[in-house]
Amino acid sequence: MSDTDLPGGDVPGPDLPPPTTPPVDIPPPTTPPVDLPPPTAETLPPRPSSAPDGGRAARRHAAEVAAQEEAATSQHRLLIVSGVVAGLVAAVFLVWAVFGKPHDNYDSSPTPSASATGPVQPTLLWLVQDKEGIAVNDALLSVGGSVKRANVITIPSNVVVDVATGGTLPFGQIARLPDPNGPASALSDAIGVNVDGTFAMNALAFSGLVDAVGGITADVDVDVLAVAADGTQTVVVSAGRAVVLQGPQAAAYATYLAPGEPEEARMARFTQVLRLTVAKLPSDVTKVGSIISGLGASARSTVPTSVLAAFLVKLQSDVLVDNAAYKNLPVKPIDSGGTVTAYGVDQAAAAVMVQELLPDAARKPGPNTKVRVLVQNGVGTPGLNAAARQLIVDAGFTFVNGANAPTLGHETTQIVVPDATDQSRTWGNDIAIALGVSPSDVVVDASGQSVADVIVVLGADFKPVAP
Repeated sequence: MSDTDLPGGDVPGPDLPPPTTPPVDIPPPTTPPVDLPPPTAETLPPRPSSAPDGGRAARRHAAEVAAQEEAATSQHRLLIVSGVVAGLVAAVFLVWAVFGKPHDNYDSSPTPSASATGPVQPTLLWLVQDKEGIAVNDALLSVGGSVKRANVITIPSNVVVDVATGGTLPFGQIARLPDPNGPASALSDAIGVNVDGTFAMNALAFSGLVDAVGGITADVDVDVLAVAADGTQTVVVSAGRAVVLQGPQAAAYATYLAPGEPEEARMARFTQVLRLTVAKLPSDVTKVGSIISGLGASARSTVPTSVLAAFLVKLQSDVLVDNAAYKNLPVKPIDSGGTVTAYGVDQAAAAVMVQELLPDAARKPGPNTKVRVLVQNGVGTPGLNAAARQLIVDAGFTFVNGANAPTLGHETTQIVVPDATDQSRTWGNDIAIALGVSPSDVVVDASGQSVADVIVVLGADFKPVAP
């Protein structure tokens, strides 16, 4: 996969099975989520010559604890410690109480699952951008919640998603748009998770973060090459086991994708560098806040620094004791009509992942959270989903592109609501009116699917409005 050559627009492709009457049953995904191997301090991803995995968790824990102790010395030199214990305790309580409340430039969409003490399972989108502003390293992080562990979900920079401004873009390119909340909103709409904040930085800031913790020791699976304007190649980082990486080398390795490699290779490198860096962060909120502030304008957060620091301290505590799950966002090929394979979110597999890892961060329709409507093309006419998109959005719903239905030739549209409550019936009727189809197209799904709040399969009775 490439992070620059995916087309935008409405791209059809195989997706969820069509809803039927009686109720629809969404089968398990045929392509399961891609799990990263359990990370270790010795290797991530494993090299062909790596040693057996016995005692991996113990080695990882020992290595990361040692790394934290090593970092303490450099942190003492780099950070200015301020405040007293009582003030720190109060600050920690305060930031967790307000986590998820909008910052001055933090858009209210997506809206956090707020409670009296903030989100039950806070989430953070971490982005590292290249020189062109494309977010080549992307991960959704979470802490707390009923799962009682941290989660690190890496997102392919070239997976095609819908954007609020209309149309589709590879996920990494959304970071180039003016809205700092654009990537978080697009991800929230795509997988149905509240994203409470975004921490975006360029490679220079990421390098500074690694330097602030004293560098890391990682296994490097490939030589990292820099190509000059005249085509000359220089080895920036040499492959090897237990390579000491200072900031510039770590950032170069985390963002590197060799020619012909799949995007998953870069995602694995970023996961390793991110994990090792987080493990060496201080366990002191004030010190972490000082590190974040020291990154300057090259790093931007949509939540206050104190809130971000408290989140990272909690993440660090889970990473150190190996209480973290590492996953890739599940994707699948979609038919783009071109020679380059395009990828979209595997909606069924993503729904399973959200239930497993992010149950307390899942979006629930309410006064501040829109209903997610997954739309499939049940006719096969190109652009049908795009025609329905604006009608769905104008009616106050969130549009989720389901590409083509598995079977085509549907004569009538089906609007599948989750139950027979008045609220669900209202959703269905409003969607039918927006699409200009009969309210009799609304059916109830008793299967308990969690792919979206409402599923629509467009039929021949849907007539796109001429532009």
